[in-house]
Amino acid sequence: MKSELTVPLIQLAPWQAPEQCEPPEALRPWLLEADSMTRRLRRYNRQLSVQLLGNRSVPLAADEQALVAADCPQGLCREVILHGDGGPAILGWTLFAEAALQGGGLHDLGEQPLGERIFGQEPAKRDHLLLASFEIAANPWCPAAIVWGRRSRLYLGQWPLLVHELFLPSLSSSLLSSNKEPE
Repeated sequence: MKSELTVPLIQLAPWQAPEQCEPPEALRPWLLEADSMTRRLRRYNRQLSVQLLGNRSVPLAADEQALVAADCPQGLCREVILHGDGGPAILGWTLFAEAALQGGGLHDLGEQPLGERIFGQEPAKRDHLLLASFEIAANPWCPAAIVWGRRSRLYLGQWPLLVHELFLPSLSSSLLSSNKEPE
């Protein structure tokens, strides 16, 4: 999956439970955020935008298939970058079954943050939270770096979505190093 993303990544270790990982202390609250990451970013930024990098069909690894599409080896991937005041903050990609495209209303999502749909009126359901570190190659949105990310399964109605969020260097340098509270 990672080789099919727009931004080249190398996963440095397998996905692990949060208690088995040692991410930077300042990043831990972001990695363990139970609410919408979109809401958290809005608290720390005056401006927030979503750049849609693409939607495409992808093969699902066995663990991904078990979480989103047990009966189908193919899924769909939506890849985005969330931009805050300091520039590109989060690289995100979501894996889901093709049936969720129409049934979950994902076909018309465009550049709307997925978090606004999932964490709308009803309380969101999240499970299977795992963390990992990645080596990200230099790209148009950030320099080469080691970054941390999380993946969890969220539900849009009845549709399971496997959401991945990698915290890019501009987020780490502008927000996490200062440990400042939102304005």
